[in-house]
Amino acid sequence: QAVVARWTIILMRRRKGWRRACGRPREVKPLRGKKVLLSVVGIAQDVGADEASDEMRLVTTGELSGKDDAWSLRYTETQPDTAETHKVTFTMQDGVVTMSREGDYRTSMIFSQGNRYESSYNTPYGALDMGIFPTQVKYSVDDARGEVLLKYQLDIQGQYSSMREMRIRFAPSHRA
Repeated sequence: QAVVARWTIILMRRRKGWRRACGRPREVKPLRGKKVLLSVVGIAQDVGADEASDEMRLVTTGELSGKDDAWSLRYTETQPDTAETHKVTFTMQDGVVTMSREGDYRTSMIFSQGNRYESSYNTPYGALDMGIFPTQVKYSVDDARGEVLLKYQLDIQGQYSSMREMRIRFAPSHRA
């Protein structure tokens, strides 16, 4: 038995990631501008609707930076009807996700589960008061691969608008 146990430990050390097998936390190296391919899916269930009434899908490239429990994900959205671009940045730290969007339709949101956040949604036609109440905030990131899941209630101008879900998945991009 002792010989088998010794060989098991030696094999675990030779494998990539042997520290995880031995129960030690794996160290994640800081990333600076790691190119990622990401998929964003947004689902909205409007007031009085029984099914998801609106779904948005986006596949694009972006950049991931960070280390351990502090990450930043940046990408550019392009509006299909106008070809306008908007820079979007998500930060993930201490169980809280923040989102900021630049451009003509700019906003910022803080997703902290169970905490209401109020802000403005700025458009070329004026600003709208906006409130969000996150019911689920989850994310996981590991060496340029990860997922963000946000579920929240959206209020516009003080009135309930919809329940929203946003899922972002990303992995290393092999494009230059």
